[in-house]
Amino acid sequence: MKVLLSSARTKVAILGRPMFEPHVPRTAGWAELRFLALGEDEGAAAAEEARTWGAEACLVLEPQRLAPGVVARLPGMKIGIVPAPLDGDEAFAKLSALVRPDGSGLRWLTWPESAVPSGLASLPWLQTLPLPVDTHRVSEGPRLQHTRILVPEWASPASPVLERIRERADVERLPGGLAPSALLERLEGAGVLLHSAHEPLGRRDPLPMLALSRGLLLIADTAFPADWYVEPEDEFLVRRGEAMVRAVDELVRRPGSFHAVRVRAWQKVQEAFDASALFQRLLHDASLLSVVEERGPTGPSAG
Repeated sequence: MKVLLSSARTKVAILGRPMFEPHVPRTAGWAELRFLALGEDEGAAAAEEARTWGAEACLVLEPQRLAPGVVARLPGMKIGIVPAPLDGDEAFAKLSALVRPDGSGLRWLTWPESAVPSGLASLPWLQTLPLPVDTHRVSEGPRLQHTRILVPEWASPASPVLERIRERADVERLPGGLAPSALLERLEGAGVLLHSAHEPLGRRDPLPMLALSRGLLLIADTAFPADWYVEPEDEFLVRRGEAMVRAVDELVRRPGSFHAVRVRAWQKVQEAFDASALFQRLLHDASLLSVVEERGPTGPSAG
């Protein structure tokens, strides 16, 4: 196997549902990239397009959505990126069935946090990889003059809390099911995201990280997974119940009070969650490790 990314013309296909398009770089200096949207055919059309295009590597977001025969038709190095934890034996079995050592299946996998569930521990895990963001779509820093407050329908604070917040500021509902372009447009016109969840931020919902990448102030009642190193208070605010109301009240009274938090969050995503940089490292590591495994272990020469 040749080492990938030895030239800037390596062709890399990235397959995933349309919702993942904001998490895929449009262009990169290290490769020629193409995002192939998955439809309802378990990836058959995307796999054929990757073959026709001549992809030398395929990164598959949510690989468990592909049929085994489709994975076999993918060209080049095949890496499955699991962007959110899987639940249950059925999901584990489907993912495991897609991994084969003969080249017809996935060669490597990533998991979004540590540690990998024991039922999947034997699979060829390459690294921990949170769902990244295409930061190059944002050419400027945080738009600190934007103060509009967004609340997602699917992650809204409790009604009493939201009503008290509405007494202090206008709040705009963010509906589910928006096209990626419409979602990004709403984020880029806002300054604050209120988010309420029952598990770590970003674990299954990519919205919090997208908001940070657009320079919004994130006020949430939970934190990100600890091994992502997104720091509460420095890069977003953890506020529950009445504390979330008080945070909004402070924003209304002193609009610039959390500008430093917004700037640090934007910088953190640029440095640590950029899709282009993370995918480049992923392919580089996968290529080198695969070459080492093909050559086998070597010891000191007899002499």
